[in-house]
Amino acid sequence: MKNRISIVLVLFLLFVCPAFSRAQTATSSGKIGVLNIQAAILNTAEGKKALADLDKKYQPKRADLQRMQQEITALDEQLQRQQTAVSDSAQLQLTRQLEEKKKIFTRTQEDASSEFNADRSEMIGRISQKMGRLVQSYAEQNGYSLIVDSVAPVFSSPGQIGDAQLPVYYAAKDAEITEEIVRRYDAANPVSASDGTPPASQPASRTPATSRPASKPK
Repeated sequence: MKNRISIVLVLFLLFVCPAFSRAQTATSSGKIGVLNIQAAILNTAEGKKALADLDKKYQPKRADLQRMQQEITALDEQLQRQQTAVSDSAQLQLTRQLEEKKKIFTRTQEDASSEFNADRSEMIGRISQKMGRLVQSYAEQNGYSLIVDSVAPVFSSPGQIGDAQLPVYYAAKDAEITEEIVRRYDAANPVSASDGTPPASQPASRTPATSRPASKPK
């Protein structure tokens, strides 16, 4: 949710406000475009590469979490099997080991999730800024009075985000500009075929999904 709100705020600053101002004076023939900004960001070549980079970056962390989960499961099973076969002191020692492993696992998982979310937010914010400028230019060149995000919360008043979703009940085929924006973004921000790194001065973002174990130990 935080990622989506940050995307909307960036777009508001870059082109939504100017678009609303122009829409107030536009004629009834002014065009309206529909854009899924989150899908557009993640489907650019740069976005796909950033996701792949993040996946690679967080693979060791996922492997560590899986290993820790297996150790916890094995120790828990050992405790169940030896419940009546070992002394109370030995069972207490195993129980303490299990609890300590669970604490370390939880802390490691939370840290990995926090780091991943920060990396992903950075990537989305960086691409959304460039895409916002591109959308504004595209709208001005093609006579659009307004371009709306089909999935983001709407602005109930300037500078505020409302709870309502923009009700796009129908959009003509030529009103949907997501694919065109992705195409134009890729053309303006080419990714090198050799290593997938954008030729711009900024390093490629990283943003993969941190895989979590099926269940979180209590």
